[in-house]
Amino acid sequence: MLFAKREDLDFVASIDTMVYDNVLSCDSMRFDFDLGRDLWLTKSRFTVLQRDYLDLYELNNFLDRCKSIGLGEAKRGVVTQMFARQHARGQKKYRWGNCMMAWSFRGGNKHEQPTLTMHSRVSYIAYIGGADLALCYVLAREIGKKIGCKPRDFAFRWHVDSLQFHGFKSIPYLFRFGLDDVLREDTDEYPSADYPTLKLVRRWWGVMVHKHEDGVPLEDEKYGPLRRIRRRYGEHLLDPDHDRGISPPRIPLKELTFDPLRQRG
Repeated sequence: MLFAKREDLDFVASIDTMVYDNVLSCDSMRFDFDLGRDLWLTKSRFTVLQRDYLDLYELNNFLDRCKSIGLGEAKRGVVTQMFARQHARGQKKYRWGNCMMAWSFRGGNKHEQPTLTMHSRVSYIAYIGGADLALCYVLAREIGKKIGCKPRDFAFRWHVDSLQFHGFKSIPYLFRFGLDDVLREDTDEYPSADYPTLKLVRRWWGVMVHKHEDGVPLEDEKYGPLRRIRRRYGEHLLDPDHDRGISPPRIPLKELTFDPLRQRG
């Protein structure tokens, strides 16, 4: 989406770009990313996510049904599903509905590869979408414990009504790819006029850099999400190789669990 041209995008807004009707797939959930170092998110953010979207009673029942399917105790071809927790539409952040809506599972027996599918209304692909994928990874691990598989043995499908690329919330993720030169200014290879998402990111990148270079204090930044990105940018400049203890702590997927959900009961 970052390098997509206008004809490849369905909608271009002032703060993000969108692509509708997506089906993303992979043959293995051998996911290899770090929630802290790659997405600059915190473990507490993952705790909030699982508590917001998973109901412990429904999760346990789903895991039991997955076990029956995965061990071949159910009729061949059966697919089971679990809805995400539904939120009151009156809440501001859920005005249009859930971001994650449901998960389904099939296979795992000797006839078919175990396959986990997530159904989403919307996701910021280079930001909180990474946490959505982390949640799916932990879910696959939980299912795998019951059927004798590892996440790497699972296939994964993601049905997303609207993938969104946020103009500045995605910037910390881009630090990890050495794209500073491309993001800093127009290039002959990727002119902003032809690449709407890149144009959007460059604009917010410029705002962030100029405020940093002009010495505008973080506490004077009234817009909370932009203050977070500016803080991350300063940390990135001081610790680009993540070896000085300034960057966010490592949060590899293997350290993530559903313990916070179970402890809450």
